Amino acid sequence: MTDHLSPRARQQLETLDTEARCVAMEEMRWIGYPAAAQALTALSKVRERGRSIRTMGVAICGPYRNGKTMVADKFLRTATVQVRPTYYFQVPTAASRLDFLTGMIRAMGRVPDTTQRTIEGRRQQVEDLLSEYEPRIFIFDDAHHGFSGTGAKDFHTLLRVMGQRWDMSPVLIGDRSLAAVIHADGELSTRLVNCPLRRWEYGEDYARLLNSLVAELPLRRESELTEEPLAKAIFRVSEGLIGEIVQNVAAAAAAAVRSGDERITLALFKAMEFAPPSRRFSAAELRGLA
Repeated sequence: MTDHLSPRARQQLETLDTEARCVAMEEMRWIGYPAAAQALTALSKVRERGRSIRTMGVAICGPYRNGKTMVADKFLRTATVQVRPTYYFQVPTAASRLDFLTGMIRAMGRVPDTTQRTIEGRRQQVEDLLSEYEPRIFIFDDAHHGFSGTGAKDFHTLLRVMGQRWDMSPVLIGDRSLAAVIHADGELSTRLVNCPLRRWEYGEDYARLLNSLVAELPLRRESELTEEPLAKAIFRVSEGLIGEIVQNVAAAAAAAVRSGDERITLALFKAMEFAPPSRRFSAAELRGLA
């Protein structure tokens, strides 16, 4: 029986051969848990809002591997009636002023003007492109890097004026340090809707997440992921990070297909010997590489 599967997973089960199904298990998938859905709603609201001269945007903060960029990806692929574009820019580590401005130009699909190699020239090209393209939203992933490099002043100034000058909303995605910067800046904290993606806790929301994975993974037999020993084992090696939870369960599902058992059991999951993020490249592991 396949009553435990979503229509999409059931179709994959019926149409894909074994190897194709294993590949499908480990593909990136949107998991619409409450915090992610709230962030997606907040992004949609700023995209569809009326005209404003005050910069209003969204901040999505959380630990690494906890689904922040997946929210942005889902948003970028969501249909909209808004004709003004949305751009995505992954801010490089310790970005210089020139790197930051050049990155924004490339994010808008343009090549930096080779006759304008100065910071002022790059800034002028950015401003000209914003005036020409009139983006509604500019997403800055790893935005915490923008506040740590020499381009921090340019970044902060842009965030303050983008609403008034271009009726544009910033979306800042980053880690705890980004949240600390916003908290310490009275102006920014009043202009950004806070959508935290916190590390997961072991409880009802986590159980619902596991049940959603059971429905989305095309296995012939229903896996009892919420049974306490298995649920705790999954949680322990993921350390509460949704990226780890989904990746480990998907890898176990692929192994279940290849084994012929077609379900994830505690014995199978333990046999995978997943290493928690905190133990990877640990001091003990590095000593073994000497």
